[in-house]
Amino acid sequence: MDGVRRVIDAPDARALRTRLDEIFAPIAPTVHLAARGESFPDDAALHPRTTAGLDVVAWEHRGYGDTAVASGYASKRRGRPRKAAAPGVPLVSLSQAIDVVPYRGSTVRLRGKLRTESLARGRLWLRVERGDTTTFSDDMSDRPVVSERWTMAEITGPVDLSATRIVFGIQQLSGIGSAWYDDLELAVQLQNGAWQRIEIKDPGFEEAESLASWKPEFGAESATAIPGWKVTLDREGVASGGSSLRVERVAERSDKELFDDAPRPVETVDIDLGGGLRARVPISLYSQDGHTIGDDPSAIQRFQVGSQQSKAGSQHGSPPSYDVAAGIADVIVAWNVLQHFWPYWDTASKDWTAQLDVSLGEALRDQTVDAHVATLWRLSAAAPDGHAVVACPGRTHWTVPPFAVDLVEKQIVIVASADPALSPGDIVVSATGRPADVQVEEKKSLRSGSAQLLTVLALRRFGEGLLGTRLPLRIRRGSAELGVNVPRNGKVVAEPTGPAIRRLNDGVYYVDLSRASMAAINATIDQLAAAPGVIFDVRSHPNGNHMILSHLLTRPDDAKGWLGFPRVIRPDHGPTSIPSWDTDEWEIAVRQPHIAGRVAFLIGPTTASYGESIIGFVEHYKLGELVGSTTAGANGNYAQIAEPSGCSSNFTGLRVTKLDGSRMHLVGFQPTIPVSRTIAGVAAGRDEVLERALAYVRTGVR
Repeated sequence: MDGVRRVIDAPDARALRTRLDEIFAPIAPTVHLAARGESFPDDAALHPRTTAGLDVVAWEHRGYGDTAVASGYASKRRGRPRKAAAPGVPLVSLSQAIDVVPYRGSTVRLRGKLRTESLARGRLWLRVERGDTTTFSDDMSDRPVVSERWTMAEITGPVDLSATRIVFGIQQLSGIGSAWYDDLELAVQLQNGAWQRIEIKDPGFEEAESLASWKPEFGAESATAIPGWKVTLDREGVASGGSSLRVERVAERSDKELFDDAPRPVETVDIDLGGGLRARVPISLYSQDGHTIGDDPSAIQRFQVGSQQSKAGSQHGSPPSYDVAAGIADVIVAWNVLQHFWPYWDTASKDWTAQLDVSLGEALRDQTVDAHVATLWRLSAAAPDGHAVVACPGRTHWTVPPFAVDLVEKQIVIVASADPALSPGDIVVSATGRPADVQVEEKKSLRSGSAQLLTVLALRRFGEGLLGTRLPLRIRRGSAELGVNVPRNGKVVAEPTGPAIRRLNDGVYYVDLSRASMAAINATIDQLAAAPGVIFDVRSHPNGNHMILSHLLTRPDDAKGWLGFPRVIRPDHGPTSIPSWDTDEWEIAVRQPHIAGRVAFLIGPTTASYGESIIGFVEHYKLGELVGSTTAGANGNYAQIAEPSGCSSNFTGLRVTKLDGSRMHLVGFQPTIPVSRTIAGVAAGRDEVLERALAYVRTGVR
C-alpha cells in the first residue's frame, strides 16, 4: 500500500524509476532497475571475492506457504528457521444452542465485538436448524473482521416456522495470529421492529477460565483443550468488562528444510516492468551471521519511519470509506500469488499479464468496497478455479429470496420455494424488469471455475439483494405469465429431502453422503452389504464418510501420486519454477462386509472437491455407475491470500488429477448414465436423477 501511494502519481518512466529505487534500495539493495538498452550494474554483494564462511539463502515453497489457513502448504528460507502453525484442527468453533420454539417466524440477530492481529480472521456464526436440516446459516466467511480495533460484527437471519433450535457462536480459521471476541448479544425482532435480547450464557466471556458455557463444535471436549490452539480469557485491552476471549493459533519453530530443490547461488531473474523499465532480482543471496550481504540496517530503519508517515497521507481521491491505493495493492498481491503458486496454469488460456493491466485499471477506478470485490472476482475468474472465494470487510451483505432455481431445459426454473406465490416448475422470465437469463450470465462473470460450476454458482445468487427489500418477478406457469413480488427475507430454501439413510420397499437403500455420518453408515453396513442395490448421493459435500469406499473395493487401492504439492523455487509459472512435486494419495484398504449389490452414485456440477475425490475412486476402480451430469472439476486443498486492505481470496494450491494421472481440473467426471431434469419433473416434485439410478440398480439396464 505504501509502494502504491509512492508511485501512483509518477508522471513518467524516469520519475517512476526514481521512486522505485527509493522503495527497494533500503530493503532489497541487490534489486536493480535499468532502462531499455542500459546494462545492470555489477553488484559486489552478488559476487564476493570469497564465499568461505558464507551461506546461501533462498526461498522454498511447498505450495503457497503464506496461506492464512492450515492445509499442508509451507514456505521457508533455506538456512533460516520458520514459524509454522502447530499440528491441530484447522478451525475453532465455539457455540451455544437455544430452543427456538418461542421465536419461530421472527428474525434473529447475533452481534459481537471483534478485533484481530497478524493473519487471524475473526468471525461470528449463526445457524437455524430444523432437525438435521439447516434453514439458515451464516459464518461471515465473506466478510471476516480484520482490524486491530474493536469492530462490531453482525449476522441477521430468519427463523423458520418449523425450526427446532438456534446454534451460534464464534469461529476462527487457522492463521498464525490472534482474534479477540467480546460482548456477544443474541436478539429477536418484535412486531414493532424493536430488538429484544435473548438471554445467553457468559456473553462477555467473564466467567470461569474453563469457558464451560462455550462448547467446541469439534476437536476437543473443552474450549481450552483444542489441538493446535490456545483459547484463553484476556484481561488486557477488553471491549468492556474484565476480560475478552482470545483465540490464538499456536506456532512452532522449525529449522528443517522443506525439500532439496533450490536455486543456484546468487541466481537472478530479469523482469520487464513495462514503460521501458526492467528489473534484475536475485532469488538467492549470500548471507553471513544471519544477515544477507549488502544490507544497511540504518537505511531500513529510515525507510520504515518514512513508510509510517506515508500511511498517514492522502487516499488519492478515494471516498472516505474506501482507499483506492489499498485496492490496487490487493490486485498486485492477488495477481502475484496466482502467478507464482496456482498449480493449473497448463489448463488456462488467459493472457495473465494482460489481465494484470485490466485489473489494475479497474482498481484505479473503483470507488466502493463492492466495486473492489467485483474487481477481485473478475481477476480470479481469469484463473478459473472452483475454490475461488473473495471476501472483503465492509462489503454489502446481500441476501437471497426465499426460493431456489435451476437451469432446466435451458430455462430458469423454480425448484423449491418458501413463498406461496411461487411453485416448483414456474419459469422465471425476468427479475426487476430484466431478463432472467441475462442476469445469470452477468453473475457468471463474477465467479470462477468450470462452465458447469459457473452456472450453479450464478443460480445460487439469483435475485439477491438487501435484506427486507422485495424482488419483482415475471413468471410463466403453463401458458400464463404472472407478476409476483417476493420479499427478500434471508430464508435459505433447498429442495426437500427424506432421511439420510433409508430402505425402500424392495430392499434397495438410499444413502445421502452429505448428511449421513460414517458412524450411521457403519451401523447399517450389514444391511447395505446384503441389499440388492445401493444408491449413494454425492450431489452435495460428503460428511467425512469416504471410507465407505473400502466396502466397495475388491482390491487394495494402489493409485499413487494423484495429489500434488508444487515445489516452487523460482518465480512465474514456467517449466523451471516447479522442478518437482510432493505427491500423496489415500491408500484405502479393502474391508468387510463387501457391498455386493448394484451400486450407483448420483453426481452433478454440485459434486466438487472432496466429493470428486470419492467419485475418482468410483470411476477408477469401477465401483458403480455414475448417474446424473458432469461434476464441478474443482478439487484440491485451498489456500487463502491475506491481501493488504483486509480482503482475502481463496484459490486451489494443490494439484489433483484423476487416479490414472489424467486431467481433472475443470473437466470433472462424466456420468456413465446421463440424466437431465425436465420442467414437468420439477413441477411434479420428482427427483429424476434418483429415479434413473433406481431403475438401474433394480434392473441392471444402463
